[in-house]
Amino acid sequence: MPRWLRILLISTGSLIGLIIILWLILALVIRNNKQAILAEISSQLSSRINGTLVIRDMDPSLIRSFPNISITLKDVSLKDSLFDQHKRPLLAIKEVYVKVNTAAILHKEVSIKEVKLKDGNISIYTDSTGYSNTYLFKGDSTQKKTGKQPTFRYFSMENIQFSMENQQKLKHFRFDIRSLNGEIDYQSSGWTCNLNTDLHIRNLEFNTTKGSFAQNKVLQSDLTLEYITASKTLRIPPQFLQFDKQPVSFRGEFNFSQQPAAFTLEIKADQIPFRQAASLLTPALSHKMDSIDFGKPIDVHADIRGHMKFRDTPYVRVTWDVKDNILTAKAVTLERCSFKGAFLNEVEIGKGHNDANSRLSLFNFKGEYDSIPVTSDTLRIINLKNPVLTGRFKSKFPLTRLTHIVGAHLFEFTKGEAEVDLEYAGTWNPKDTVAGFVNGIIQIKDGAFTYVPRNQTFQQCLATLDFTGQDLYFRNIRLQSGSSAVTMEGNIRNILNFYFAAPEKITLNWSIHSSMINLNEFQSFFGKRRKHVSKKHPVHHAKPRIMKQLDVVLEACSVNMNVALEKVKYRQFTASNVKAAIQLSQTGVKLDNAVLQAAGGQINFNGTISNASNGNDRFTIDARVNKVQVDQLFHAFENFGQDGIQAKNLKGVFSATAKVAGGMKEDVTIKPHTMFGSVTFDLNKGALVGFEPLEKLGKFIFRKRDMSNITFENMHNTLDIKGNKIVIHPMVIASSVLNIQLEGIYGMPKGTDIQMKVPLRNPKNDDLSGDAVELTKKQKKGIVVNLRAVDGEDGKVKFKLGKGKDDD
Repeated sequence: MPRWLRILLISTGSLIGLIIILWLILALVIRNNKQAILAEISSQLSSRINGTLVIRDMDPSLIRSFPNISITLKDVSLKDSLFDQHKRPLLAIKEVYVKVNTAAILHKEVSIKEVKLKDGNISIYTDSTGYSNTYLFKGDSTQKKTGKQPTFRYFSMENIQFSMENQQKLKHFRFDIRSLNGEIDYQSSGWTCNLNTDLHIRNLEFNTTKGSFAQNKVLQSDLTLEYITASKTLRIPPQFLQFDKQPVSFRGEFNFSQQPAAFTLEIKADQIPFRQAASLLTPALSHKMDSIDFGKPIDVHADIRGHMKFRDTPYVRVTWDVKDNILTAKAVTLERCSFKGAFLNEVEIGKGHNDANSRLSLFNFKGEYDSIPVTSDTLRIINLKNPVLTGRFKSKFPLTRLTHIVGAHLFEFTKGEAEVDLEYAGTWNPKDTVAGFVNGIIQIKDGAFTYVPRNQTFQQCLATLDFTGQDLYFRNIRLQSGSSAVTMEGNIRNILNFYFAAPEKITLNWSIHSSMINLNEFQSFFGKRRKHVSKKHPVHHAKPRIMKQLDVVLEACSVNMNVALEKVKYRQFTASNVKAAIQLSQTGVKLDNAVLQAAGGQINFNGTISNASNGNDRFTIDARVNKVQVDQLFHAFENFGQDGIQAKNLKGVFSATAKVAGGMKEDVTIKPHTMFGSVTFDLNKGALVGFEPLEKLGKFIFRKRDMSNITFENMHNTLDIKGNKIVIHPMVIASSVLNIQLEGIYGMPKGTDIQMKVPLRNPKNDDLSGDAVELTKKQKKGIVVNLRAVDGEDGKVKFKLGKGKDDD
């Protein structure tokens, strides 16, 4: 072995031996001076505090921090003078690891280089009276401080619960520190601290009445803090933090030179889920955004500024950038959305940071709702205490895209184009029935659709819907259905007041004009409207609240129509110059002051059609007929639902008043044998032509008289209609073939029993122009035959001789 190597080994061994001997001596010194060292540590710490510091025990560790010595202090507690009242020690740590300088210990001094806290609590507390345990950090002013004050370059925490609560100023910050490792670099201008943190944010409340920011978030970061002594400012330079593993750029500043201390926080997050971004705000603020979500992550920037003072709510401004995203608001989904958004809790400077002074804004909005494009330069929700939505909406699209939105059970659009330009301001809360206002125009061109509840199809539709605040006006409306074409003007007053709150109070007023209406093409409107059973839609197909309510409104509202029609057709009825006031409601149809020209005369009438839930629909009619041709009248009204006397059997000029009620089928035809009422009539210049019962009578007793064409100057009577019977009151028919006194019942189809007294003398021999009294006497002279018209076995009317059962 070379001599130099042997010398090196001997020297190294000696050095190691010397170190071991010195280390053993040092261990012996520490063991023998344990209490003195513990007292010195307590003294150094106590020199900076003014309270009760208790360290239960101390365990030295020589190897853990070689060449220095580390000491573990057990059960360290620091209490203020009012601990017995509030029960909150400022420190309660299970283990405090302290690394001290070895050379200093040899001189019976302690120089602390590193501190580590493990398992415990740190609680900085101020009660509602302003008392605070922070006075402990001010030190004992009665004792003179000697020597250099201890500083810690390295420190760490593990499983520490940190709390800073100020009940007077309503502040509360609470963290569960899983691990924290820090290094402080002291300079003449201040210090810089580098931290590696893994902590759980329990509370970050700048105002406890408003809730916590970033509540229950896990914060993981390499954080740098800078303190500038001259300005008393704590700065957090821009750096990335991990909130629940979401990278967030964070910058902050706390200025303690101001009273109260001011702070600013700036948070930026790229491609962060919207709900996660909202969760960084207080629950009160986040709750305001519960109805909003995005399908893809967005870019968010938040500025928070405030003061560490009593009841201070910080200024909050949050902006976000959305590109080609999916927006869900109030369960309504908008696709392909692009816009810039902003939240602000101080709209008017000086009125506080609160919900009533907050605003949510969307700028340069573009999106699609169910394939319908929607644009808006600015949308705002103001006053989040009582939210109001304001904005101007524009869109242009084919009408066919409306079918799915409005509901295929309501309207089925097949053609046309719509253009929308509306300005809206109204409630955002679906439970709020306070009306807003709408201004703007909806235009429809060349439209075609089917109104499904009535199964009615319309073509060549033009319309302008003009919204003027609370009211809606329909202008320049043109609709065509089959051969019928109408032009219309209308309005709905106070539509926004009643649309959600009381749809049954909505009245749609129409003024309708047409050169020709074929009511045969509108029979579905006289029946009961088809009801639709609502089905739940998936969220992405959910309809807006306004569209859901449309079906309710159409079901419940009333319609008033003032009609002026040049020509009307219905089944066999044709009329001209028709004017009427028509009311449509949930319960049926009502006609007032209807007047028309028909059958060579004029008809005035009022009527109703009542819809019954059991299918027993009813109608009533109160009519005045003036000088119409009776054959045309019977033809037009289909013989009034009876088959006894038909249009082909009658001629003459007819006037009458009628009050009749009856049952009606779904196709708006009269149910047989359901009519009840009375008809009082006058028939002048009349004729009964081809009436089979009288023709049969002629074959029986009047073979030389023309019973197929019986004429008479005037006939007057009242007929009572009672279901399947017509009651004929006593009357005299002075005709060209015979004079007949008759009364009785005409049955439909059975139940006929008519008593007739027929003088056999030929009325042609009577001087009809003579005295009426003499004429009556002549008509009663001669042989009088008593006949009865009754039902035959074959169901047809038969005549037989004999008086009625009630005749003497």
